[in-house]
Amino acid sequence: MGWVQKGERIMRHVTAIAVSVLLACLAFAGTGNAQTVQPVQVQGTIQSVDCQNGQVTLSTAGGSDTFQATGQTVANVNGASASFCSLQSYTGASATAFLTPTGNAFDLSQIDVTSQAAAPSTSGSLLSSPVAIGIGALLLGGLIGYVVGHNNTQAQPVSSPYGYSYYPTQAQPVSSPYGYNYYPAGYAPAWLPAQYPSNRAYAYQGHRYYRCTNGGWNVDQQCGVHER
Repeated sequence: MGWVQKGERIMRHVTAIAVSVLLACLAFAGTGNAQTVQPVQVQGTIQSVDCQNGQVTLSTAGGSDTFQATGQTVANVNGASASFCSLQSYTGASATAFLTPTGNAFDLSQIDVTSQAAAPSTSGSLLSSPVAIGIGALLLGGLIGYVVGHNNTQAQPVSSPYGYSYYPTQAQPVSSPYGYNYYPAGYAPAWLPAQYPSNRAYAYQGHRYYRCTNGGWNVDQQCGVHER
């Protein structure tokens, strides 16, 4: 019986040693596997993003490399979470890709994009400036004043060459006894400019109109000694 008990003790000891060795081997194997799945970092700039196929191409010092994204791929832009497809608008931005080995390939586990903030747009800034608004208000006010003042101009009596005066219902040229037509001061048609250089031709519908120094307009005749 003593030999039997001694043999059992020896077997238990050998078994314990064997289990310890097996656990140590498994631990070393696990450590080796853990080292092989450490992510690899690749830095470059985004060359293109294929949202449909889930691929991103980076331009690196060694050329262009395309990496495959998965459903677990994490994308960050300037530290904020973003969708993978949104990276299409960051072409040319710096990026760091974290790759995980899967068989003979690498899957994209994470990509961090660093993008410079866009410069504020200057379009429309001139029109929205206080100076431009003030000038626009002055011009609009002047235009309204001109229209109101022009519409409120009192009609002036027209001297007829037959010796009497009258108020025409519409601005009509008056025949001058000197052989030309004219619009008297204060009763020119609305399409003639209120302010215009004196004795300079203003072409309109086949006629040339000349503004005289008294405010009247001659038709097809420069203002002269007999200007009205």
